[in-house]
Amino acid sequence: MPRKVLVTMYMTLDGFAALTEGPDDPEAEREFWQAMWEGPMGEVDTLLLGRKTYEGWAGFWPGLVDTENEHWRAFARFSTQVEKVVFSKTLQTATWNNSRIVRGSVADEIARLRSLPGKNMIVAGGVQLVQSVLAQDLADELCLTVSPSLIGRGLPLFQMEPTPDHHDDVVPMGAPGRHDFRLLESRPFRSGAIYLRYATSRPDGSKP
Repeated sequence: MPRKVLVTMYMTLDGFAALTEGPDDPEAEREFWQAMWEGPMGEVDTLLLGRKTYEGWAGFWPGLVDTENEHWRAFARFSTQVEKVVFSKTLQTATWNNSRIVRGSVADEIARLRSLPGKNMIVAGGVQLVQSVLAQDLADELCLTVSPSLIGRGLPLFQMEPTPDHHDDVVPMGAPGRHDFRLLESRPFRSGAIYLRYATSRPDGSKP
């Protein structure tokens, strides 16, 4: 099976890349972690990260490999074990286990990784990396947890180039700059958030 590129992110109702905290609810926590990470873990062996996300994770998750929280523990062990590819022109060292820095083209590196044997890859942040992957049509699936909140500020998750020659409310099929997806799964959570999983939909059925 060809290796897939999955974009896995959190988003508020007003489109910002953020996860809003809810009441302490173990069942809601279980739903979230199972959908976003624990389900895909067995089919993924590579994380694709931007510099800021990598630095944040490298300073946090390695210390939780033996934590009492089963979900945090599972993700800490998973993220420490798998390959981590950091796209950065400024990061000097990547000391977290199984990490390496890529300074060249995101598209070229993803194409190279696709050509190698292995499992799927997850793009997990930062926002600029996600936007680059989506703008270049490099993703196979888009997996989102949408929080039922409006926060009014932050980093917009989607910031694609404006569609040229378009001034109406309806964007036609095939319009330049339009990216379409096919719904694979929708799952409401007790918290009011909803998990959405889409596959990239291309008119010619081609792969990136």
